[in-house]
Order: sequence, then structure tokens, then C-alpha cells
Amino acid sequence: MLKKLIRKLTNNFGLKILAALSAIILWVIVGSIDDPVGVQRFTASVSLTNENYITEQNKCYEVLDGDNTVTFSVSAKRSIRRYLSNSDFRAVADMERIEYDEKSGNWRVPVTITAQRYSTEVRIVSKQLYKEIELVDLGRTQKPIMADTKGVVADNCALGDVSIVGANLMNISGPASIVSRIDTVTATINVDGMSADVTDSVVPTLFDAEGNVIDTTKLTLNITTVTIKAQILGTKDVALEFQTTGEPADGYLMTGLSYRPEMVRIKGETATLNPVNKITIPAEVLDLTGATSTIETIVDITSYLPRGASLVLASDAKISVTVRVEPVVRKTMQVPVGNLVIEHVRDGFHAEFMEDTFAVEIKGAKSVMDTLEAKDVTGAADASGLGSGEHYLAITLTMNRDDCELAIPARVLARITEEGAEGELNGGDGGASGESDSEGIIGDGNTGPGNDEDPDSGGNSGEDESTGDESGGESSSGSGNTSGGNDGSREQGAA
Repeated sequence: MLKKLIRKLTNNFGLKILAALSAIILWVIVGSIDDPVGVQRFTASVSLTNENYITEQNKCYEVLDGDNTVTFSVSAKRSIRRYLSNSDFRAVADMERIEYDEKSGNWRVPVTITAQRYSTEVRIVSKQLYKEIELVDLGRTQKPIMADTKGVVADNCALGDVSIVGANLMNISGPASIVSRIDTVTATINVDGMSADVTDSVVPTLFDAEGNVIDTTKLTLNITTVTIKAQILGTKDVALEFQTTGEPADGYLMTGLSYRPEMVRIKGETATLNPVNKITIPAEVLDLTGATSTIETIVDITSYLPRGASLVLASDAKISVTVRVEPVVRKTMQVPVGNLVIEHVRDGFHAEFMEDTFAVEIKGAKSVMDTLEAKDVTGAADASGLGSGEHYLAITLTMNRDDCELAIPARVLARITEEGAEGELNGGDGGASGESDSEGIIGDGNTGPGNDEDPDSGGNSGEDESTGDESGGESSSGSGNTSGGNDGSREQGAA
């Protein structure tokens, strides 16, 4: 049985082998026709590795063509190719394999392509690919990130502290030609219309010294975003108050104090602003001791602001102050008695001036004296306690100003009469009129500048006259101390 089987298998053995080979060849041919091998192009992004190899040499690189991709050809069966895409391939350029191409005069890095899928069924058929790069000097710097704002806060509000939350020191590296241009790094938060504190995450911006924005695509930054907080505060307008200390030199006086601005706007929390009504600058800031001319100075009020408050406008910190100091001068003038009023006349008595004008010497600042006229001088004559007769009344200026005063005491001549005696004087005959006039003169026998009698003296004189001889001569002799001024009055009364 076994022999028969062996015989059948070995019978025409050569033909059987040929048939098997023919079948295999036919299968291969059919398979090739149905699933042929073909070439297809793909594109992949190039990943650069071992970049520190370049930076360790204080160099940095830039891809010359500006395109970080490569295009290559792949050979695979149609059944495989149909499932392949760009993402199935990885392109890697190892910076440690950098080489210099003398033909192009550029540095280049070989790119290795690998299939992420069907790696055993896929073959890269492109020639060796390279990425050409330019090596330049490496620059490094550190810059603080400055917080800034844009927009305008709501009405009656002001910006408070604007600060960066967290790290605010940026490490920057890249081409030295770019890094050397970096002047400031700023992160800006939008506060337009805000009436309460605001926080936001923003991307810092790099600027050169002229304020131009610097492109960061070729730079390496350790910080790409920062968090900024902006404080929104209330505001209040408050007045300034300056005080002075010391006195100007003898013969000089302060005539005025002015400053600009007179009010400033401060900002702060509501609890801080509510009790503030003014900002007082202490007297020691403006010392007038020994001054002989106007003082002009600039005062920084920053240190005198209430705790927790600050100025809305930084320019308001510098206050321009002027303290006017002028020499004291004297001026003598004749003033109409109509500018005076007689005060404190005793009940039952009448007073009237006996002169049309009176002399007065006034002292004050030169600017005041230059413009002061007689019509501007007003005052009061004091008749306190005086009886009938002619008296020099002391004058007190009552002008509504404190920049001038009497240089020496001034007096004006006035006649005081009893109201009944004045009626008799006006209604009697010439002799009676003369007698009445003599009685008034005798009633104050010691009248004259600086010699006003007290009221009792005048009363006694009247009493003596009423009991004496009726003749005018006897009345005159009854008062032996009549002044020359009174003599003149008697002559006027007799006439």
C-alpha cells in the first residue's frame, strides 16, 4: 500500500514540480497586477532635536527657507499607500549632525524620515534630505515686565496700583541682532469704563527704544503670558492750605500768598477720602524770617497727602507758590471830615467837626500806598465821655482792609454842645448868642490838642458860669486856661 502511494507521488515527478512552480509564478503575476507597488509623495514637519548643541556654542540658528517642512517619496503597495497620510511619517533633524556644505556655503542638517505605520511595508525612496540653516551669535537678556493700562476708567474713578501677579522677570534668548534691540517688556490691561478692580491674563509685548514692537517668533521666552491686576479707586477734589512762619525784615511785610493749582484731585479708598476736606502744608515749609523781597518757590506736596491717598495727576505734586513781601512806606494826606463818623457822643449832647479836612499819616505796603487816595480813608472819631466844648478827638481807621494803618495817632477838632444850649444859641439875640458861646468855651477851659478834659470838668465850668456875672468879660475871666483854639472859636461866635 505504501509502495503504491510512493509510486504515484514519484510518477512524473518532474512534471509535478514544474506545475507547482508555474502555479507560484502565476500567483505572483496575478498578485502584482491586482496590488501593484507604487511611489507616492508626502510632506512632514521637521522636528529639530539636540538644539542645545548649538546654544552651548553661543550660537543660534534660523532655517533659511523659512519653511520647516520636507517633501519626500514613499514606495509601497497600493493597498498600503491608500491608507497612508502625512501624519504617518516623522521627519527629524538632529542638530548634532550639522555639517557645512562648501558648495552652497551654508550649514545644513540631514533629515531622517521614518514611517509611523506599516514601517515594514513602506520604503523611503527619496535621496537624502537636508534643512539649510544660518548660524548667528546668540544673545541673552533679562527684562522686567512692566504693567500698563489702556482705556479710561469710569467717571469719578481713578487708577490705583497696577501690578503683575506672580513672576515678572522675562528671560529672553535668540539672535543677538534682535535681542540687543529689546528695550522694554510691557503687559497691558484694558480698564476702559471700569469702576471696580479688574484682573486679566495678557501676553507681554517687547518694544525697542523707539517704541516699535519687536517680533518674537525668532526668540525664546520663559514667560508667554502674565496676570495683571488693576486697582480702581474713588476720587475727590480738595483745596490746598499753605501756612507761613517767621516775620519779614524790619520795614517789610507780607502782602499776599498765592499758589497754583489751588485744588488737587486725590484718589483712594472711600474710607480714606471721606474725612479729607483740605490738604494743609505746614508753616515751616514757607519761612519768611528776614525776607526783604517776594519769595517764589516750588513745593512738593506728595509727603503731605493723607495716608492711603495719592494724586490723580502726578503733575499736581509740584505747587508753584508766591509769597509777596513789600517794603512798608508812609503817606501823609488831607482827608475830608466827611469820611469820619463821631462815635460815643454822650446822651443829650451834639458833636460837629470844626475843620473841613484833617491830616493823617498812614503806613502800609508800597503797592497799597501808591494807589491809596483820601477818599479811601474812612474811620471814626471817639467822643467818649466828653462834655461841652471844643475837643481834639482821637481817630481810628475803620477801612475794610488790614494792609495799612495809622503811622502816628491822628486827631480832629470837634465842638460838643448840649442839645438845650444849642437851641438857646440859635434863638437868642446877639448878646445872648455871645454869652452862650462863651459858656460853651468856658465849659471846657483846657481844650486843645492832647488836653481834652473829662466830663466833670465841663459840667463844673457851666455851673460856675451860671452863678457868675452876666457879662461876657466876667465869664471869660472865670476860665483862665482858655486855649488859642478856643479864642478863635469865640471870635467866630461873636461875629
